[in-house]
Amino acid sequence: MILALEMKKTKRTGLIPAFLAGALAASAFPVLNIAFRTELFTSQDLPPVDILLQGNWDMLATFHSFLAILGACILYHTEFANRAIEKLYMLPVSQGKVFFCKNLLLLLLFLPVFLIEDGFLLFCARHWFPGKDPGLEILLQNTAFSIAAILPVLLLSTLIASLAKNMWVSLGIGVVCMFMGQMTVSYEAVFSKVYTFCLPYRCLLSSSAWEDIFPILGICAAESVLLGAVKIFLLKIRRTPV
Repeated sequence: MILALEMKKTKRTGLIPAFLAGALAASAFPVLNIAFRTELFTSQDLPPVDILLQGNWDMLATFHSFLAILGACILYHTEFANRAIEKLYMLPVSQGKVFFCKNLLLLLLFLPVFLIEDGFLLFCARHWFPGKDPGLEILLQNTAFSIAAILPVLLLSTLIASLAKNMWVSLGIGVVCMFMGQMTVSYEAVFSKVYTFCLPYRCLLSSSAWEDIFPILGICAAESVLLGAVKIFLLKIRRTPV
């Protein structure tokens, strides 16, 4: 019921067009990248899916993180506009459920985003690497992995958005966090391995070993539980909307 209500709210927010535009912009990047640098990509002796993901995933992950931040800001902006969130607190509705349903809605919106990107990556693989396995199975596995990696980002972004009444404040904080992740993801420090906004920059390749993937999934799960617990804790200790 709450999820259905959240979906109705999106009709007046532009959330779905924003995600669609983001999906198309992100999907166009690999096509343009390989079109202008064809020899650089096709000269590599690797499976096509590995070449495409390694060459484009950093930019795609940046799009994903920004969409997560933007989506969270839009959803909570509608709540703070005209003091609607205060009216919501007068209803017999669990605010924790509202928070988690917003995250579930954003997670569901990410599924078509990833699938659209997979479609464009498959096109690139078939067009520029004819006769080779395009790696559909790896792309789908990477999509499942990416959904797990984006979940902590969604939870942190919505947590920040729920604490800031001004949409531009939460958007600014989120963008700063995103660029910190982008700058530090290549470091070997522990921080870069556990920092929430570094997680979307990890991708699953055909050469990836599951013993390397499981720790990342564990970190995603742990951070998701921790961020959810933080939100519930804030709801319990504060009487004003958070």
